[in-house]
Amino acid sequence: MACRANRIAALLILAGCARPPASASATPRPLITPGPALGVVREGWHTGLIVPEAELTGTLKLLRAQLPPAPFVVIGWGQRRYYMARDPGLLTGLAALFPSASVLHVRAWRPRTDLRPSRHRTWLHLPAGGWSGLRTFLDRAFAQGPRGHLEALGAHDRRGLFFASTATYDALHTCNTWTMQALRAAQLPAASTGVLFAGQVRHALRVNPLRRFRTAPPAPSKHGP
Repeated sequence: MACRANRIAALLILAGCARPPASASATPRPLITPGPALGVVREGWHTGLIVPEAELTGTLKLLRAQLPPAPFVVIGWGQRRYYMARDPGLLTGLAALFPSASVLHVRAWRPRTDLRPSRHRTWLHLPAGGWSGLRTFLDRAFAQGPRGHLEALGAHDRRGLFFASTATYDALHTCNTWTMQALRAAQLPAASTGVLFAGQVRHALRVNPLRRFRTAPPAPSKHGP
């Protein structure tokens, strides 16, 4: 994944930047509105979002027509060249430490009945305005062409599609920074400052104030792949 470049970043960035950031300032817990949960997935050094397909509205609705039918869509962000490379080498990883173009990877996902709940997936209920804020964040993350179409960059060699992103990737703004920014946009008490590694995201999800929003995983699908 694109965030494997963080292995190199870990050797170059001051240790203080790698410590889990202080929790967001304590604020009264907002009311949680009924509705679907948002998922956070951890895949090695990389984290991303699991978004209910029904929440892809507006510009994001264009994604639904390009992916196989499924109740969820996994969205990951990272350095464009590294993320899209079949076998990224050391030079590609080093280049990812400097400001450069980014990419979004999108794939359909369907929970299966034969799989146990994964410790690599965390589900969060969103407070009021959470889904609206997250949709705005994602809508701005996808680069759009002159006619409002998402700028597709091709298919993953195994699964999913790549789309151009508007944000800039560098050693101090990684996929894990982006994940925490997305949670913040979803009106959750998430702090992205100093977050570089997946372990920091995992830590933030396990402690208050984010822990208070955790919920059970959605029911698995009985049909489909």
